[in-house]
Amino acid sequence: MEKQELKTQKLEVRYLKDDERIRSRELYEEVFVEDADGFSELYYKIKARDNRILVAENDGAIVSMLHRNPYTFRFRGASVPADYIVAVATKVTCRHQGLMRALLTKALQDMYADGRPFTFLMPADEAIYTPFDFRLMGNDDEEGLAAQGSEELEEDYELFVEKDEAYQKRHIDWPEWETTPMMLRLVDAAKFVGKIGAEEPQSLIVRVTDPILPENDGVFCWSFTEDSSRLTRSGAEPEFTISIADLGSFLFGMLGAEELPGITKTAFQKLEQVRVVDGVYINELV
Repeated sequence: MEKQELKTQKLEVRYLKDDERIRSRELYEEVFVEDADGFSELYYKIKARDNRILVAENDGAIVSMLHRNPYTFRFRGASVPADYIVAVATKVTCRHQGLMRALLTKALQDMYADGRPFTFLMPADEAIYTPFDFRLMGNDDEEGLAAQGSEELEEDYELFVEKDEAYQKRHIDWPEWETTPMMLRLVDAAKFVGKIGAEEPQSLIVRVTDPILPENDGVFCWSFTEDSSRLTRSGAEPEFTISIADLGSFLFGMLGAEELPGITKTAFQKLEQVRVVDGVYINELV
């Protein structure tokens, strides 16, 4: 198929208005051909009625998009909002032209502005999202686990989707769905670490690198109590440098302190005292 030359002077990235949502369905069905047999109908009736659809338009035609589906998580006793990035799609003739990079970058920046501590997605190909600092997490697939309520899940997981009334109204129960590994990314690191404590009060000067969100990028004093911590900008010499991707993997319990690249002895001794998330469970289709 011939590659389409984009008219950059007429290329616009924006969110669709409520009465425009249905315009994205053509691209959805063009790319996600496996979602035939009624699923796309359900998706646009239930999920796409109140989500946020970010698109790239070329001369008025939608050529790329992603959807931000809202969820509420239970995180150590608190309710936390997070967006599920789904329906990531670009017309075949418009791929490899930077459209998805533009959409993902804007979506992450907007999620930061909206106060989202983290975001997540189900990757068709992990390699697509690794450059954007998403990292893979495991997902349990025990029989009956998906049917458990918040009280039951809280016994084994510290971060999971709240299945409240709003969730039930927006949930699609699809019989062919199987548990799939998810990828997570920190969006507002300072907000997320508010629920991360340590075995004893301490502080660490850390250099965090984030090429997309400058708010996360810099040298910080990371100070801990037993139940919480704070990141405040610092002019001191960092004891350790960590990428936002590795910081997320560490905090979500997917990467041990001893596995962090370039870890120093001093930083290791402090980080091994951090109470990282003990169990993440996400089992959502869209």
